[in-house]
Amino acid sequence: STNPIGAILSIDIPFDDGSVICSDYSANQWKFTTLKAPGDGNHPVSGTREFGFELDSNGGLNFYTRGVDRITDNVTLLFGGRNGRRVFEGADNLWLSFQSGLENFVNANGGQANKADPIIGRPDWDKVEDFLQGNGSINDLGCNN
Repeated sequence: STNPIGAILSIDIPFDDGSVICSDYSANQWKFTTLKAPGDGNHPVSGTREFGFELDSNGGLNFYTRGVDRITDNVTLLFGGRNGRRVFEGADNLWLSFQSGLENFVNANGGQANKADPIIGRPDWDKVEDFLQGNGSINDLGCNN
């Protein structure tokens, strides 16, 4: 589309389907934000995911995904653990398989691709909660990579 903003994608997610809407785009990136759509269950996370590519210093392309997510509901939180470790392991595995699939596709079609190590940062929600209750400093928050 010449303007994909507002396009809704329904995603088949184990146990509960969810949808995302295209909330931003440019010539080299697309952002999708979770939403509640008719016929869907609760998307397991709420947030925004960016897919894109950028030129590197050697004239090649770097494909990437970036995102920020938060567990949506108490049922997911119950099964995912307080910091969502089990929920986010599934998401991490999905994006790692995306990297492998893209690498394999490019290499099988005459290109040259190598996966970069992912950069994953997550807040320690216990520290966030302490900070919001007036205990600790904002400098204590950081991410637990």
